Amino acid sequence: MPRNRTRWRGVFPAIFLLSLGAAGWSASTANAASITGLGIENFFSNGQKSELGTGLSGMAETVLSEIINAPLYKDCPVKQVEVRRQAEIERELELGKVPGVVDPKSRLTDRTIPLGHRITGSVIESAEGGSFSLSLEDAKSGEIIGTVTGGGKNIAELEAALRDSLRKLVDRLCTRAYTLKASVGPHFQIESQICGLDKPFTVRPKGKFSGLTLVFTPQSDTNGTFTQSGKAYGAEWKGGGPYTITWNGDSGRFVAQDSYTTRSVAGGSQNSDQMTGTVTRLAKSCSR
Repeated sequence: MPRNRTRWRGVFPAIFLLSLGAAGWSASTANAASITGLGIENFFSNGQKSELGTGLSGMAETVLSEIINAPLYKDCPVKQVEVRRQAEIERELELGKVPGVVDPKSRLTDRTIPLGHRITGSVIESAEGGSFSLSLEDAKSGEIIGTVTGGGKNIAELEAALRDSLRKLVDRLCTRAYTLKASVGPHFQIESQICGLDKPFTVRPKGKFSGLTLVFTPQSDTNGTFTQSGKAYGAEWKGGGPYTITWNGDSGRFVAQDSYTTRSVAGGSQNSDQMTGTVTRLAKSCSR
């Protein structure tokens, strides 16, 4: 609606111009062969360019730069590239090849990080403000790895929503480290640091139960299943069951239902227990 476009006009262009200087990252500070690039495409409204889409994608570049360059992601092999400026960079590189056109001292060198993933977006403008849907895509296959949504009634709310949404997408590429602490009574205790909740991970209990191996298979960051096997207290143990994580910020309550059998020379038995504890996101990424 005209009144909404007037409200956003004049605010986003300034943010967009500032973002062009904030998003760049050169391979001169890292081994480009080991780095994959993440870039933001222009966001569209109903498939068309708009002030809100251009402004939000410019703001997203600035916010993404702040996120990726934060200490939390210092170990992440993903760096930001300026997708929307790529054509300009390529033209400068071509001009640099023409003798006498560009001063050799100021000639641009090709330090471009290969684009491995891109973030695309669609925006909707309404009387209540603006909303968006962002997708993280594989740049080669086009596979959508994750989608997030958000919105706000003003610039501050939109920026906060963008920051939260972009961090969720970056976390899909930069695996977060977690600490799992859980127990069954005073003797069966687990305390282990794990890398991500998107792939299977293995832990061992402490003390006299250290002969057991627990393999957790996440279905999401809130639930999954696990199996246990091994030997403890002279008996063979085998079992497992489902587990859930109920998140509250960066900490979650962990509950696992364990049905297992034990077998020794004295015979066997079938039992069930509930393992409880916490899962905590750590302020660092990790590499598998």
